[in-house]
Amino acid sequence: MALFREPSITLEGVTVRSVAADALELEVDIRVENPNLVGVTIRDLPFSVFCRTRGESVRLATGNAGQVKIRGKGSTTLAVPVSAHSSGILGAVAAFIASGGVDLEVRGKASIDCIVACPAVPFSKTIRLSAADLAKAFAGKSGGGNKKDGAR
Repeated sequence: MALFREPSITLEGVTVRSVAADALELEVDIRVENPNLVGVTIRDLPFSVFCRTRGESVRLATGNAGQVKIRGKGSTTLAVPVSAHSSGILGAVAAFIASGGVDLEVRGKASIDCIVACPAVPFSKTIRLSAADLAKAFAGKSGGGNKKDGAR
Protein backbone atom coordinates (compact mmCIF):
# COMPACT_ATOMS: atom_id res chain seq x y z
CA MET A 1 0.00 0.00 0.00
CA ALA A 2 1.37 3.40 -0.99
CA LEU A 3 2.04 5.86 1.81
CA PHE A 4 1.32 8.84 -0.42
CA ARG A 5 -1.19 9.14 -3.24
CA GLU A 6 -1.15 12.16 -5.51
CA PRO A 7 -4.05 14.59 -5.22
CA SER A 8 -6.71 14.66 -7.91
CA ILE A 9 -6.85 17.91 -9.91
CA THR A 10 -10.07 18.50 -11.85
CA LEU A 11 -11.18 21.40 -14.01
CA GLU A 12 -14.74 22.16 -12.88
CA GLY A 13 -15.44 24.88 -15.44
CA VAL A 14 -14.72 28.28 -16.91
CA THR A 15 -16.95 31.29 -16.36
CA VAL A 16 -16.92 34.38 -18.58
CA ARG A 17 -16.81 37.43 -16.30
CA SER A 18 -16.69 40.14 -18.97
CA VAL A 19 -16.02 40.62 -22.67
CA ALA A 20 -14.59 43.64 -24.48
CA ALA A 21 -13.11 44.20 -27.93
CA ASP A 22 -9.57 43.70 -26.63
CA ALA A 23 -10.03 41.73 -23.41
CA LEU A 24 -11.74 38.67 -22.02
CA GLU A 25 -12.08 38.20 -18.25
CA LEU A 26 -12.49 34.57 -17.18
CA GLU A 27 -12.75 32.64 -13.94
CA VAL A 28 -11.26 29.13 -13.97
CA ASP A 29 -12.63 26.74 -11.32
CA ILE A 30 -10.17 24.01 -10.30
CA ARG A 31 -11.02 21.31 -7.76
CA VAL A 32 -8.24 19.72 -5.70
CA GLU A 33 -8.97 16.51 -3.74
CA ASN A 34 -6.52 15.00 -1.26
CA PRO A 35 -6.98 11.23 -0.79
CA ASN A 36 -4.31 11.06 1.93
CA LEU A 37 -4.81 10.96 5.70
CA VAL A 38 -2.41 13.88 6.15
CA GLY A 39 -2.67 17.31 4.59
CA VAL A 40 -0.73 18.25 1.46
CA THR A 41 0.47 21.56 0.10
CA ILE A 42 0.17 22.39 -3.57
CA ARG A 43 3.25 24.56 -4.06
CA ASP A 44 2.30 25.88 -7.48
CA LEU A 45 -0.66 25.34 -9.82
CA PRO A 46 0.05 27.08 -13.15
CA PHE A 47 -2.25 26.62 -16.15
CA SER A 48 -2.96 28.02 -19.62
CA VAL A 49 -6.27 28.69 -21.36
CA PHE A 50 -6.35 27.91 -25.07
CA CYS A 51 -8.96 28.62 -27.73
CA ARG A 52 -9.37 26.02 -30.43
CA THR A 53 -9.94 27.62 -33.83
CA ARG A 54 -9.52 26.02 -37.25
CA GLY A 55 -7.82 22.99 -35.73
CA GLU A 56 -5.21 25.04 -33.86
CA SER A 57 -4.87 25.89 -30.19
CA VAL A 58 -4.13 29.55 -29.50
CA ARG A 59 -3.08 30.55 -25.97
CA LEU A 60 -5.44 33.20 -24.63
CA ALA A 61 -4.28 33.50 -21.03
CA THR A 62 -2.24 31.97 -18.23
CA GLY A 63 -3.00 31.74 -14.55
CA ASN A 64 -1.75 30.27 -11.30
CA ALA A 65 -3.73 29.31 -8.23
CA GLY A 66 -0.53 29.65 -6.19
CA GLN A 67 0.10 27.79 -2.94
CA VAL A 68 -2.84 25.88 -1.48
CA LYS A 69 -3.05 23.65 1.59
CA ILE A 70 -5.55 20.77 1.50
CA ARG A 71 -6.37 18.94 4.73
CA GLY A 72 -6.25 15.16 4.91
CA LYS A 73 -9.17 13.52 3.07
CA GLY A 74 -10.27 17.05 2.11
CA SER A 75 -11.02 18.97 -1.06
CA THR A 76 -11.45 22.54 -2.20
CA THR A 77 -12.48 24.36 -5.35
CA LEU A 78 -10.29 27.28 -6.36
CA ALA A 79 -11.80 30.14 -8.39
CA VAL A 80 -8.88 31.71 -10.26
CA PRO A 81 -9.48 34.91 -12.27
CA VAL A 82 -7.53 35.30 -15.52
CA SER A 83 -7.48 38.03 -18.16
CA ALA A 84 -6.89 37.49 -21.86
CA HIS A 85 -5.37 40.43 -23.69
CA SER A 86 -4.05 38.95 -26.90
CA SER A 87 -4.59 38.62 -30.62
CA GLY A 88 -6.04 35.17 -29.84
CA ILE A 89 -9.24 36.89 -28.74
CA LEU A 90 -10.00 37.79 -32.35
CA GLY A 91 -9.71 34.12 -33.34
CA ALA A 92 -12.00 33.14 -30.48
CA VAL A 93 -14.59 35.71 -31.57
CA ALA A 94 -14.35 34.52 -35.18
CA ALA A 95 -14.83 30.90 -34.10
CA PHE A 96 -17.75 31.94 -31.93
CA ILE A 97 -19.47 33.77 -34.80
CA ALA A 98 -18.87 30.91 -37.24
CA SER A 99 -20.15 28.13 -34.98
CA GLY A 100 -22.28 29.75 -32.27
CA GLY A 101 -19.77 28.93 -29.56
CA VAL A 102 -16.11 28.42 -28.85
CA ASP A 103 -14.06 25.57 -27.37
CA LEU A 104 -11.69 26.51 -24.55
CA GLU A 105 -9.05 24.11 -23.30
CA VAL A 106 -7.39 24.53 -19.91
CA ARG A 107 -4.10 22.67 -19.30
CA GLY A 108 -1.85 22.76 -16.29
CA LYS A 109 0.26 20.91 -13.73
CA ALA A 110 0.22 21.03 -9.96
CA SER A 111 3.54 20.88 -8.09
CA ILE A 112 3.21 19.21 -4.70
CA ASP A 113 5.42 19.73 -1.65
CA CYS A 114 6.65 16.33 -0.47
CA ILE A 115 9.40 14.89 1.66
CA VAL A 116 10.25 12.56 -1.21
CA ALA A 117 10.19 13.38 -4.92
CA CYS A 118 6.64 13.91 -6.17
CA PRO A 119 5.77 14.15 -9.84
CA ALA A 120 3.76 17.09 -11.14
CA VAL A 121 0.06 16.26 -11.41
CA PRO A 122 -1.30 17.23 -14.85
CA PHE A 123 -4.87 18.25 -15.64
CA SER A 124 -6.63 19.16 -18.88
CA LYS A 125 -10.17 19.63 -20.08
CA THR A 126 -11.94 21.22 -23.03
CA ILE A 127 -15.24 22.98 -22.49
CA ARG A 128 -17.66 24.69 -24.85
CA LEU A 129 -18.75 28.27 -24.25
CA SER A 130 -22.10 28.90 -25.92
CA ALA A 131 -23.79 32.01 -27.23
CA ALA A 132 -25.82 32.12 -24.00
CA ASP A 133 -22.63 32.14 -21.90
CA LEU A 134 -21.24 35.13 -23.77
CA ALA A 135 -24.60 36.93 -23.83
CA LYS A 136 -24.68 36.77 -20.01
CA ALA A 137 -21.22 38.34 -19.88
CA PHE A 138 -22.28 41.15 -22.24
CA ALA A 139 -25.35 41.75 -20.05
CA GLY A 140 -23.12 42.11 -16.98
CA LYS A 141 -23.93 38.71 -15.50
CA SER A 142 -21.41 35.91 -15.19
CA GLY A 143 -21.67 33.47 -18.07
CA GLY A 144 -20.86 29.88 -17.12
CA GLY A 145 -19.07 27.35 -19.24
CA ASN A 146 -19.66 23.65 -18.89
CA LYS A 147 -19.14 22.85 -15.21
CA LYS A 148 -20.01 19.16 -15.24
CA ASP A 149 -17.96 15.95 -15.27
CA GLY A 150 -14.42 17.28 -14.82
CA ALA A 151 -11.58 15.28 -16.33
CA ARG A 152 -8.15 14.91 -14.89
